[in-house]
Amino acid sequence: MAARSNADWVEALSEAEGETLSQALQDLRGFLVRATLVYLTQHRSELALWSQADILQLAEDCAQDALLEIRAQISTFRGEAKFTTWAYRFVINRAASELRRQRYRNVSLDWLNDDVPSLLQKMVTLGTRAEPVEPEHLVEQQAYLQLLANIISAELSDRQRLAVIGVLWEGRSMEEVAAVLGLTRNALYKLLHDARKRIKAKLAEHYLTEGDILAAFEE
Repeated sequence: MAARSNADWVEALSEAEGETLSQALQDLRGFLVRATLVYLTQHRSELALWSQADILQLAEDCAQDALLEIRAQISTFRGEAKFTTWAYRFVINRAASELRRQRYRNVSLDWLNDDVPSLLQKMVTLGTRAEPVEPEHLVEQQAYLQLLANIISAELSDRQRLAVIGVLWEGRSMEEVAAVLGLTRNALYKLLHDARKRIKAKLAEHYLTEGDILAAFEE
C-alpha cells in the first residue's frame, strides 16, 4: 500500500473517478480486508463451522461495505487520527455486527430444543392445536403474525431484532439474551423498550394495538 498522508487519502477518495481514486480504493480495500481477517481470527469461536473461503468472503464483503460508507462520510474526517485508523473503525463495526448475528444464531439453534414456548411461540402454534379454528379467525391470526414479522424484519435495528426474537419470540430470559448480545440487563431493557415503541408505532399505522393482536389469539 502506497504511503499517503491524511490529506492524500481525503483528496484521492473525494475524486469522482480516475486512476488516483482507483488506486486509493484498491489500496484501502486491501488494508480493510487484512484488518478484518485479523479481527475475525481473534474471534474464531463464532465462526467455528466456517471454511477459510467463507471467512475470506465475509472479510471482503465487510471491506466493500466499509469502503462505500467511508466514501460517503469522507467529509466528516477531521484528521484527529491517522486516516487508516479512522477507516479501520468502519470495517470492524461491520465485522463485529456480523459476529453478533452469528453468535446469536449459534445459541438460538440450541434454544430450539427447549420446551419453554413464549407467548408469541404459542400464538404461532395455535393453528395446529386440536380444537378447530374458524377459517376467518385463522386468516386473521396469520395476517397479524405476518405483519409482526414484517415489522420486526424491516423496522428494527439488528440488535433490537435479536433482542425481540430472543426475549419475546423464543421466551428466553433477559440474562441469557443480554449475555449473547454483550449487553447489561439495563441496556437490554432499554433496547427492548425502544423496540416495542417502534412496533407499537408501526401497528398504529395499521390502526392496531398490541391488545388487538393478542385478542385474536385468545383461546
